[in-house]
Amino acid sequence: MSRGSFWVWAGLVMLAASALNAGEYAPAEWNREARAKFAAQRYGIFIVWGIYANYAQGEWYLHSGKLDRDAYERMVDGFYPSKYDAREWARIFRKSGAKYVTITARHHDGFALWPSKMDTYNIASTPFKRDIIGELAEACREEGLQLNLYYSLLDWHRADYTPGRSYLRAPVKGMKSDYASYKRYMMGQITELLDNYHPGNIWFDGEWDHLDKDRGGTFDWGFDEIFDLIHSRRVLVANNNHRAPRPKEDIQLFERDLPGEGTLFSKGQPVLDDRPIEQCDVIQPNVWGYRIGENRFITPEAAVALIVRAAAKNSNLLLNIGPDGSGRIPQRAVEVFEGIGRWFEKNGDAVYGTQAGGVGKGGQVVSTRKGDTLYLHFIDPEVKNFSFLLGGEKQTVACPRAEGDISTVVVPIPLGGKTPEPYVEPEAKKAGATR
Repeated sequence: MSRGSFWVWAGLVMLAASALNAGEYAPAEWNREARAKFAAQRYGIFIVWGIYANYAQGEWYLHSGKLDRDAYERMVDGFYPSKYDAREWARIFRKSGAKYVTITARHHDGFALWPSKMDTYNIASTPFKRDIIGELAEACREEGLQLNLYYSLLDWHRADYTPGRSYLRAPVKGMKSDYASYKRYMMGQITELLDNYHPGNIWFDGEWDHLDKDRGGTFDWGFDEIFDLIHSRRVLVANNNHRAPRPKEDIQLFERDLPGEGTLFSKGQPVLDDRPIEQCDVIQPNVWGYRIGENRFITPEAAVALIVRAAAKNSNLLLNIGPDGSGRIPQRAVEVFEGIGRWFEKNGDAVYGTQAGGVGKGGQVVSTRKGDTLYLHFIDPEVKNFSFLLGGEKQTVACPRAEGDISTVVVPIPLGGKTPEPYVEPEAKKAGATR
């Protein structure tokens, strides 16, 4: 365990002890260790992929396209991703510097990428038949990557699901709400994922379809039973609900928002400091699942900036890509991943196992810290130097950026046991005092 990971773990231990004294829920030792391991990884890949990739209109196409459910589901007979190569995916992701992979085992359309025994709406019913999740789990193990599994709580396929907010614009006929039945099905599928593939975490999405009773609503998802099942297999729980996490939710998620800077999905969402944080974001503007004709991709430099800005907020960054219907990762995305990997080869120590550094200049310069070393990340090429306080004395660090280099430049600073603090220019202090 790195020194940075140790301090994360130590903080969780102290938090657990105080919770026990207060008679509240406290994570078990295995849970605290798994949380610390996850936090130290800092960068992962998010794969959004299912039969919707054949439609090439994004993962919400059943809903946004206002399709008839039966017509949409006929794509099961045509889903044959002949170019799917889990080992090639895992190699690309590992070379990009990523430490883990999260894949949509089942998205809102209800289609499962593994041969589930709970119903027939899954990969085994396609001409392809191969176990997508099983092959990826093995490939990730070979490449030293942790596999995590996204699972949608809501379902646009099953008739026993209780329709919620997402059905208002695209009502589905023939629904016979029976949450007890649906929950048995869901618990069965989650058990399959836990026992067959041994993920690091189950990543839930879709709670926002219903406002739960413990949040002032009328619906009861029965999360205690669901979370206890997952914890019984020593697997972590993450829940993308855009709200403060419950005690048994091990990872706090932010969707396309830096923690504490909510502008999209996370407005008003508080940032907790008692568990790991993960921000998910996109490699293509507003695109999660594959969308044909969308050729815009962020640059490797912009992707690195996402990662280091998240790390400077004590957050992991989960970077999304949607493979096409053949199972290929778009070539432009591969090039972005390669660029990220080249940066991590030189600068990985400034991200993995780090904590927030506590000093910076907006999004132009950010900092991370590991043990007694502060890492300054000069993101904006226009910023030539940065000042902060160390032991009460001003330190000014020049950015050693080569001519024409637009990548994030990292400067390690030995702290000598001192704590870095922000430096405010005297003029700014004076101006603030006269307002």
